[in-house]
This record gives sequence, C-alpha cells and structure tokens, in this order.
Amino acid sequence: MTASSQDVAATASEFGISSRGAYNQLYMRGWSFFEQCLATPWSPETPGGVVNLGVAENSLMHTDIVKFVEENTKVDPVSQLTYGNGPRGSPRLKRALAGFLNRKFSPLEPVIDDDIIVMAGVTPIIDALAWALCNEGEGIIIPQPYYAAFATDIPGRARGVIIPATFQDIDGYKGFDDVFSADMSVKSLEKALSNAQSKGIKATAVMLVNPHNPLGRCYTPSAIKAIASFCQAHNLHLISDEIYAQSIYTNPNAADAVPFTSALALGLPIDAQKLHVAYGASKDFCANGLRLGMLHTRNKGLMGAIASNAMLGWPPYLVQDIWAAMLENTSYTDSFLQKNQALLAESYRLVTDFLAEQGVGYFKNSNAGMFLWIDLRRHLVGEKEGELPELRVVKLSPEDLAKYLEREQLIWKVLGKNKILLAMGSAFATEELGWFRLTFSASKPALEVGLERLKNVFEELLL
Repeated sequence: MTASSQDVAATASEFGISSRGAYNQLYMRGWSFFEQCLATPWSPETPGGVVNLGVAENSLMHTDIVKFVEENTKVDPVSQLTYGNGPRGSPRLKRALAGFLNRKFSPLEPVIDDDIIVMAGVTPIIDALAWALCNEGEGIIIPQPYYAAFATDIPGRARGVIIPATFQDIDGYKGFDDVFSADMSVKSLEKALSNAQSKGIKATAVMLVNPHNPLGRCYTPSAIKAIASFCQAHNLHLISDEIYAQSIYTNPNAADAVPFTSALALGLPIDAQKLHVAYGASKDFCANGLRLGMLHTRNKGLMGAIASNAMLGWPPYLVQDIWAAMLENTSYTDSFLQKNQALLAESYRLVTDFLAEQGVGYFKNSNAGMFLWIDLRRHLVGEKEGELPELRVVKLSPEDLAKYLEREQLIWKVLGKNKILLAMGSAFATEELGWFRLTFSASKPALEVGLERLKNVFEELLL
C-alpha cells in the first residue's frame, strides 16, 4: 500500500466516509483557502481588503448587468417556482441560446435548441462530459498549459484522468505560439496518446479551450481542423470549451492576432456525433455567479447520458430567464459585448504599460479572455542580472523541481502579504516554472490599487 492510499484509508476511517470521498478531501482542490483569501475583497469601503487578480472574473460590466437585471426581472410562480420543464434547461433559454450561437458563432449547420442542454455552469458540463465519455481511469487529452480547475472537474466525480499534451520536449518547439500550431499540436497529441497507451490509460477525447486559458489566444482554423482530424483517426471525441468566445479585444502588440473561430463554424473532418461545444454566461457576460453553462452536441446518446444526471446541475428557472432575457434582446447583447471588448482592451493597455515600466515580460500575442500570462521567472530565481537557469519542468531534476516549486510558493506568500491575489503557473500545469496568470478585468479602481501593490511585491522580491 502506497503512502497516499494509506492516507486515504486513514481519512476514510477517521470520518466514516468513502474512499473516493477521502481522496477528494485530501487531494482535490478545496475552497477553504479561496474563502479565506476573498473573505474581505478590496473596495473603497474596505481599503485593506484583498485585490483579486487571480480568479477569472470580469467586473467591468457589473453596473450594466445589475441595471438590466433590475429592470427586466419579475418572478413568475408558475414557470419559475415549479419544476417547469425539467432539468435539461428552460425551453426559453435554449431557444435564446440557439439564436445567439447562430448569430455569433457562425455555425455551418444551424444550431437547434434540441441539441442544447443547460447546466449550472461549464464546470458541471465538463464533469458531465468526463462522466459520460470516460470509464473510471480513462482519460481526456488536454494541451498544456491548461485551466487549473480541470484538475478537479475531470477526476473529482467521474474519476477520469487528465492526459497532458506537452510541447516543450518536441523538436522544434520555440515558445507559446507553437501551442497553436497545427503541426505542433498534432505532434503533441500523438505523443500524449502514445504515453497514455504505454501506461495502460485509454484516451476517449481531446479537449481544447478556445480562446485559450491561460494564454489568451485563439486557435487558427487550420489547427482546429488538424486536431479534429487527429481525433477522427483515433476514434476520439473533440470537446471545444468556447467560454471566452466573445471576450476578444484589440491588442496593439499583436496586430495580426487570430480572431475567434468556433468549431461549429468549420467543416471539421470528424463525425458530427464526436464534436461537443461548451459555452457559458460567466465570462462574456461578466456573471460568474449566475452559474449557467450549456453544451451543444448532436450525439443523442451523449445527450441522454448527461440528461440522466442533469438534476445534479439544475440551475433555477429564474436565473435562466435572466440570461434568456439578455440574449433575446439582440441590440442589448450586441452593445454589451462591444462595450465589454472595449473595456478589456483598455484594461489590457493599462496593465501592459505597467508591466513595461516594471521590466516584467508577458506573453504578448494574446487578444482574448481577461488575463495575461506574465513572466516572473527572474523573481523565481532571485537574480537581478545574468542568464536564467533552465526552468523547463521536463529538464529539471526532482531536487531542482522541488526547489523552484517552493520558491513559487514564496512568491505567492509575498503576494498574500501585500493583499493581492495572482494565479500560480504550476496550477495550470505549466511546462516552464516562473509564470503567473494576472486577471486584468477587475474594476478600474481595484486594478489600480492592485498594480500599486504588485509594484511593492516586485520590489520586495528583488531584495
């Protein structure tokens, strides 16, 4: 029995819970730490609170959303305080989503509401996909780096396995732009599939986040087609998480940045029953707390499998009607999204100007999402001048890996001491240590305070 299995057994015995419950208690991401960090968020009324630049929340349009909700919400006890039409999503919201996708995602084949299921966010969608597509111990291939919460979404309930697709050990790799190359993507996926097979792990799907989190860049149509072709050749499903689809902004550093193209807009070389697209209200509509996500699939078997558990992720009809009202008002939706994109561009410029002043690098080819992948390798190493040592995970000895992970935690502690929250690169399965994700979509007053505190952090780290 390994040490971890001993700990699981001991925890299960101590609390009288199942082995899987004990495992999750010990090893899955808990919320206690985040609750402590964000118990007192910064505001003009609480100037000593924490500035949250670590979680992907967009506060830039909260005033607009609050006004819309207050002016357009009324409670209908017949449709909203009953079970309504069941847990698969209100007919009203599914119709509104179909119309929105047809307008904004340019699908080659029109989206119909029967191919949509609504759940309480994209997290339940990913969990449901892992449960429905993977037997326990089977896996989903995801290119690195990837969204930190997948480490909970996939194994937490479904007991699926994340199969990381690495890039930095592929011949010819030059940098993060290669993550979006059709040729490099296929090489990465082929290697990931081979590694999984050598370990006896069956892969059932590939998952993309497009636009990418944490790199904030869109995949090219050629890359999406190449990845779909790989999936078809190996009988794998393709999941496209497109939650940042409309959070595209103008980046003066990347004039030729690739625009967003939905997987639905391409004639992909894959069986239609193996393509599944996720979307939600959290990011583009600045409403993480609404807890609304949707899945589009033409696979009726998969739809039935997910629907069988839909009661476990059933959002209230009142909340569904709020999003439906926004989507039905197409002029409001268009104006809202355009204004949000302009504000994202403004916040991007504010943060990148600050980073330039501080001499801090970042991935410059982003044009989507609400975050920057910033380069704190110099602070991880603790040297002001000179060449950086090798920080690629695949080339680090176990001793050096442990040393630099400990130093990453030290940076995290200095951030915490200065009441500012960023996201550590290791949480995103980064292949090179020393990178952090900075969310720039906090309100402008909060962002300005956060950057001032971050300046203090940089000065302290160089002492």
